[in-house]
This record gives sequence, structure tokens and C-alpha cells, in this order.
Amino acid sequence: MTAAIGGWLVSNPPSLELATLAYDELVSRGTDLDAGMKFAGAGLEPVGWLSAARHRLHEVFTPDILSTQKKGRLGANIYVMLRHGYTADNGWYGAYVGSTGKTPAQRCTEHRKGLRSARGLPQYGIEPLWSLFDFINPVPNARKGREEWETRLHEALAPIIPKVTGDVAF
Repeated sequence: MTAAIGGWLVSNPPSLELATLAYDELVSRGTDLDAGMKFAGAGLEPVGWLSAARHRLHEVFTPDILSTQKKGRLGANIYVMLRHGYTADNGWYGAYVGSTGKTPAQRCTEHRKGLRSARGLPQYGIEPLWSLFDFINPVPNARKGREEWETRLHEALAPIIPKVTGDVAF
């Protein structure tokens, strides 16, 4: 796993989600020293709040809620994009929450290229955090339904992640 972490950290953009998940697993096993050195060598930090955010979302978005509370035609997506540019006090990283009729990968690429992008994402956007949203999708196509689920996701993450940005509809 340590070799994979090193590879994920040198990709462009770095795959911090996978590297952090692997690092967290190694920490739980007590064998994280070399993995920590990979982060240091790349000049990056693990996403310190990722595991807590994943746990929180699986508590909030239970299978029962996902199967009974989505109304209308489903086909849109909500997503979470990892961003940097914050201070150590805020854990270096934050998250942007959005919704789209496109795939999350397409929309995050647009953000990074500056196409209809949220403020700061062309410069600071890193990657989609698949483990924080993929299990929730698809969400309703209708704008109101899509915004409701985007807001739910945003509000579920806000107590865990020091900086969460994006629209909140309600």
C-alpha cells in the first residue's frame, strides 16, 4: 500500500482521497511510518477529516433514507470536490459541494478548467471525493430536488469539515 500511496501522490492532480484512505488503513494497523514519509516527500498532508466525514455520511444517508426520500425522476448527481488553499488551523483542505446533470467527473474537470466554476476551484480544486457522494447518486433531475440533496449533503459535512462551500438552498 505504501508504494501505491507514493504513486497516487505524484499523479496530476494528486489522488489524495485514495492516498488518505490507504494511509488511514496503515495507521489503524500501526504500520504508517513509510506512508507518512510519502506524504512528506510530496509536500502534502493526508485529508485529516476524510474518515470522519465518510462515517458521518453513512450515518445520515442510510439505505432506508436513500430508497424512500428521493422523489421524481432520478438522473442528476451531487458531488464533493476536495480543495486546498486553507491554513493548518483549518486542516489544509476543505470541500466544495455541488450538483449537476453531468457526471461528477465532468463537472469537477470543468471547475478545474474555470468553466462555470465556483470561486477558487480553478486554482484550488483538486479532485472529486467519490467516497463522500457516489453512494447517494443519482438524485432527482428537477432543480428543486437536486438542490435539496445538495443542501442535505452540505449540512451533513459542515460539522466535520472545517471549510465547506457551495450553495445551500434552504
